[in-house]
Amino acid sequence: MVELRPQNRTLTGALPRDRPSAARAHRVYVATTNHCNRACPWCSTCSSPRGQTWLSLADYLACFPGAGLFEVQLEGGEPTLHPQLLEFVDLARAEPRCVRVVIVTNGVVVPRAPEQLRGWLARLGAPLTIKLSINHHLLAQDRELLTLAADIRAALRELGDERELVLNVRLRRDAPGEDAWVIEAVREAGLIELANVFHLQAYGFAAEREGWDAPFVVGTNFTLVNPDGETHGPDLVGRSEAMRVLP
Repeated sequence: MVELRPQNRTLTGALPRDRPSAARAHRVYVATTNHCNRACPWCSTCSSPRGQTWLSLADYLACFPGAGLFEVQLEGGEPTLHPQLLEFVDLARAEPRCVRVVIVTNGVVVPRAPEQLRGWLARLGAPLTIKLSINHHLLAQDRELLTLAADIRAALRELGDERELVLNVRLRRDAPGEDAWVIEAVREAGLIELANVFHLQAYGFAAEREGWDAPFVVGTNFTLVNPDGETHGPDLVGRSEAMRVLP
């Protein structure tokens, strides 16, 4: 079982942005696919360019809670690759009990031109949280990733109306300097106040990594959904292992 712990601070000493709280509605974490256009070797959802499982609209609708307010977090794999991403967003917006949409992305196919980026973000509606993944692998593949982050922040500020950006910054304990250069790059870009900086945890593709943090959760008011439509409650590791065997 995954350990339940009190809320911890990030490696910068700040409380995490978009953290669980008693006031936050039930969140449904929806892995829309196990396909990804990056190949992070520690992926917690066992996703890669080889993944070929895609969530159907019917299974997506079936994962909405039967009662009460809720939020939807669209993740993956890489959710922006799902051909029905905007339909997922629209279905969430059409449900009066859905109070927020969250999209977790590596940014690869997010529009880079300012007007196209602003239009894409506006199309997603509000309230909206964009979580942009940042780590040594993604920065090595995309030297403009932090420029994109700054542009997303600017566009969301311009659009207003309960829109925010969070940077999911993850570091390797066994890397030289524990990937401190990644934090410095975020700091130099003027984005550190948006960053949830944590060490990577030992589950998913990193399940056998020695010396990495054991997986834990800081709340249980959430449901994990896989791209085959199966739900795993708040079982972080069980969800990950089920993703491992998907085609």
